[in-house]
Amino acid sequence: MAGPNFSPGKAMAQYLSRHAEPEAEAADRLEGEFGHALQIPAYGETESLFGTLASVPAGPLGEVLIVVVLNARADSPPEVHGANRTAREKITSAVSSPRVISSDSAVSVFPLPLGKLVLIDRALPGRFLPKGQGVGLARKIGCDFLLRLHATGRLASPWIHCTDADTLLPNDYFDQLRGRDDPEEAAAIYFFEHRFEEDPTLAEAARLYEISLRYYVLGLAWADSPYAYQSMGSCLAIRPAAYAEVRGFPKRNAAEDFYVLDKLAKVGRIARLAGSPLQLEGRISTRVPFGTGKALSDLVSKRRGLESFRLYHPAVFAHIAAWLRVLAAIARSGGRMQGPLGQFPEGSPFFQSDLLQDALATMGSFEAVREAIGKSKDEPTLLRHLHTWFDAFRTLKLVHALRDGGLPSLPWREALAEAPFTNLTASTEEDPEKLRKILAEEERKLAEMPAGVPAVEPERA
Repeated sequence: MAGPNFSPGKAMAQYLSRHAEPEAEAADRLEGEFGHALQIPAYGETESLFGTLASVPAGPLGEVLIVVVLNARADSPPEVHGANRTAREKITSAVSSPRVISSDSAVSVFPLPLGKLVLIDRALPGRFLPKGQGVGLARKIGCDFLLRLHATGRLASPWIHCTDADTLLPNDYFDQLRGRDDPEEAAAIYFFEHRFEEDPTLAEAARLYEISLRYYVLGLAWADSPYAYQSMGSCLAIRPAAYAEVRGFPKRNAAEDFYVLDKLAKVGRIARLAGSPLQLEGRISTRVPFGTGKALSDLVSKRRGLESFRLYHPAVFAHIAAWLRVLAAIARSGGRMQGPLGQFPEGSPFFQSDLLQDALATMGSFEAVREAIGKSKDEPTLLRHLHTWFDAFRTLKLVHALRDGGLPSLPWREALAEAPFTNLTASTEEDPEKLRKILAEEERKLAEMPAGVPAVEPERA
């Protein structure tokens, strides 16, 4: 996955000894062996959490272990603490005397018909998450526990699954990854759909938001970006060795899925699955400063109504594609550059070379290219270095720079009609539900081509 000197066992051992959260040690006191493992962070969830738990199917490799990380900060709103208390009481009431497997009583085990549930309680005084941290740390705590279980040989599946406490899983959830034993795959993203609220305004907002997610990934795939995948922690499965290599989830209160996938895409391929979709809840939420809940809140607000909804200008993705072609040409030529943008296309009325050059210069792109050239001796290694620097974060940064510098976002129907990657050029007058389904089917086609930065094969003696 990471080259000839990479040892999965060594990487996991180092991670567990140096970087894992303290709760991981409790995995040594968990009895039994398991076929599959799933981690769920729960922050202020009640009915939705139990809906998710009820949807977890049996797995083909044996018992299923579910790790729920109940979490909050001391400064979390009272309603969050109340919901956490209700969830804790409902879980513990099912068993008269759950088995406690940690010295501080924060980790408890409960039997389930399909396996076991481990509750890691970080939502009480003395156990609260640190100020400013949230879902990223919660995911890391749960996944570190599961990594320890895997390292001791008690998890048959080569995947650590992650989802959210408002997601419904399909019956073939674990089966979809059965037989995928390619060690070059660092992670997999499940296909998803949103469940829509009865309120028509909120339902339309959720449809438009899903359209925007599909549109962005399709645009990146059309531009041939290695980072064309959905960054959704609710739909994620990770190889244990890759998880250890990227040092787990970042301890962020939002976008932890975006950043962990950004790192995973650099150590292996990202499989884009096309099986039965996970059902995500399209609801307003203030749990994190951005994401689905915040986006829907903005959409239905007076400040950003549905009529004003916009998508990135399709030309933005054409500029991304041009830059990626320049990087490929630089790699093929052994690092020769004919001026900073000598390989860019000419003659297109939509192509703004000066805009692209200014945006790239502001990001330090040309210095990064020269540095990569100085470190690389062959085309594959140079191209890998270039794609590693121009990653998902810098791709999004360039998208925003192009948008703000001269390619403003368009009304959403106009953007869909003009984009060469939506298969909607004939008409976009259909209702949002039909357009959402069309884009979903276009994205399904990407499953045939994994994302991620190409690995460099070691030289043979």
